[in-house]
Amino acid sequence: MGGIAIASFLAASRQARASAWLEPPGEGQIITGSVFSDSTRYFDPNGKLIPIPAYEKFSLGSYIEYGLSDEFTLVARPFFDHDTQATTPTTRLTTGGTDIGLRAGVANFGDTVISVQAVAHVPFVSRQPLVNFDSDSIVSGDFRLLIGHSFSLAGMDGFVDLQGSYRLVGDDMPDEWHADVTLGARPRPNILLLLQSFATIAPQATADSPAYNWVKLQESLVYDVSTTWSVQGGVFETVAGTNAGRELGPLAAVWYRF
Repeated sequence: MGGIAIASFLAASRQARASAWLEPPGEGQIITGSVFSDSTRYFDPNGKLIPIPAYEKFSLGSYIEYGLSDEFTLVARPFFDHDTQATTPTTRLTTGGTDIGLRAGVANFGDTVISVQAVAHVPFVSRQPLVNFDSDSIVSGDFRLLIGHSFSLAGMDGFVDLQGSYRLVGDDMPDEWHADVTLGARPRPNILLLLQSFATIAPQATADSPAYNWVKLQESLVYDVSTTWSVQGGVFETVAGTNAGRELGPLAAVWYRF
């Protein structure tokens, strides 16, 4: 979705699983967290940073997975955002929205799995985007291919997760291509290190928005307090783009597995 949101916490789960893996029937996880980002710089049409009025965004939400069967996992992400822009007379509070969909297994080769996922995004309140990289208020659908591979290196368990998707966006906003990569490693059994990259490309301009793209990097650490509970902390930054804000900020989450 536009910007970094709670969905990015789905990158890994128990036993260093990435999101390409399905949850076992009757099992799942709930990841509740918050993300704060601000932007005082903007990548212009040539990819150069220019100053803009300050834009801030605070997101709070949960990412939920539940194994419906051996073939299907339910995914959901309810959230809300609090957005502020210096050029706006008052702070605008939105009620956010929810994503809901299914992930289905395609193939399992032991250490490598392939799955597909379809998710619908439904806003609680429909409105015009504050900026072109904030489209969570618009109905959309995301269709995704996921490939996960687990491995062991130098005594550490790890995984790599590759995802590609096409997002259909309404209200005359550009459709988007997404390419997400997650690398995870456990230097200790109760510590998971995550390095993630999120790329978004909207190649076709519309009447309401120019074409745009960006790449965001995120680094975080997940600490397993017990077999059921974990905590996560990290940072992220937009490192490149065109017609997009340079967002950066911290993130934090609590994981519950059941």
